[in-house]
Amino acid sequence: MELGDLEAAVLGSVLKLNKASARQVAKDLEPSRGLAYSTISTTLDRLYKKGVLGREEEVGRGGGRYIYTIRSEEKVRGKVVKGVVDRLLTAFGPSVLSTLNEYVDDIPKEELRRLEEKIQRGSKR
Repeated sequence: MELGDLEAAVLGSVLKLNKASARQVAKDLEPSRGLAYSTISTTLDRLYKKGVLGREEEVGRGGGRYIYTIRSEEKVRGKVVKGVVDRLLTAFGPSVLSTLNEYVDDIPKEELRRLEEKIQRGSKR
């Protein structure tokens, strides 16, 4: 799955807020982006249709609105990372894997241990 810059910013905002309406995301992103409410609303709907966000309708004094949440942070992260790696492989071929491997040296050892444990748990399924 590929995410554009705006989709990534909107997703980050929903993640930070835990759950949010389009108006809350627009307010959160306003200082850095200054985007129209309709742009944010359309982006949230697109992320919902991609299966990244869940939403529930909430009825209030002004009518109905959607409240968005991350479906599964772990699954979303996995989909986004896979999309990035797929694009890199398409652009640069298999040699990109050796480049990514070089960056593993920069990951703290404790983080690597947790990652290895997670991989082992996943391979046992």
